[in-house]
Amino acid sequence: MSKKLLQRAAFWLQLGKPHISLPVSLSSLTGFLLYAQSFATGWVALFAGIFCLSFASAAINQIQEKKYDRMMVRTSKRPLPSRSISTPEAWLVTTAGALAGTLLLWQAGGPAAASLGWLNILLYNGFYTYLKRITIFAVIPGSLVGAIPPVIGWISAGGEPFHLHIFMVAMFFFIGQIPHTWLILLRYDKEYQEAGFPSLTGIFSLRQVRALTFVWVVATAMSATILALSGVFHFKLPAVATMAFAFLLVVFFGRWLGKIHSDAIRPAFMALNMLFLIVMLMLITDSLLA
Repeated sequence: MSKKLLQRAAFWLQLGKPHISLPVSLSSLTGFLLYAQSFATGWVALFAGIFCLSFASAAINQIQEKKYDRMMVRTSKRPLPSRSISTPEAWLVTTAGALAGTLLLWQAGGPAAASLGWLNILLYNGFYTYLKRITIFAVIPGSLVGAIPPVIGWISAGGEPFHLHIFMVAMFFFIGQIPHTWLILLRYDKEYQEAGFPSLTGIFSLRQVRALTFVWVVATAMSATILALSGVFHFKLPAVATMAFAFLLVVFFGRWLGKIHSDAIRPAFMALNMLFLIVMLMLITDSLLA
């Protein structure tokens, strides 16, 4: 493979934001293993299908926002605003990802799984992407996007979509996505303002931002604790580990409240992401050992 082709492939990969698409795929695998309790037939197609559809959705988002991405330092070097690739080329890569993802999800879980995958694209690219230019509260409907992949995994393994166990998992991801996005908005507040997006500090005082962030983090920790107590886990150790980390997260954010500046936001963001990872790993471990 030539150096030039490798470089183009790197640009294509950047379009799909693999640092986001991979965790989304892991959350869907969590839902799958929660029901199947093993790496049963279909998990590879599920994981790859979710990755491809998440990839396509992220790429569509970059196409939609290339004008705004040029205005922010954080995003100005992405493939489209930097003109590393053209918009038609981006659409070609996006279409390939969407088709591959649809076929793989259909193979993994049938039309229900594929339909839910496309519902997520509609929610993210059809609603959230436009609403966030209008209001910071777009994060609430946008958080549904994080709740659906575990459900896709669950039904792909044969589970009923409205079962209490997968509902509790989906609720945890839904609630957790709100402070997750909130912290991104807070960290790049000035850049978002310059690009014409609604600003957290333009609506709330710093004291209010601190309080609201802490409330959502506490809600996330509570949802993880309720999940651990709801009967989803088969063993006590992973359930206790989940509750312990949720408690530590609240303690961390309680001490973080007085340090709400750009240098302190990244470790807070990483700590919240660590809770997502811990919960998924505990659920997977518990399911495989059951």
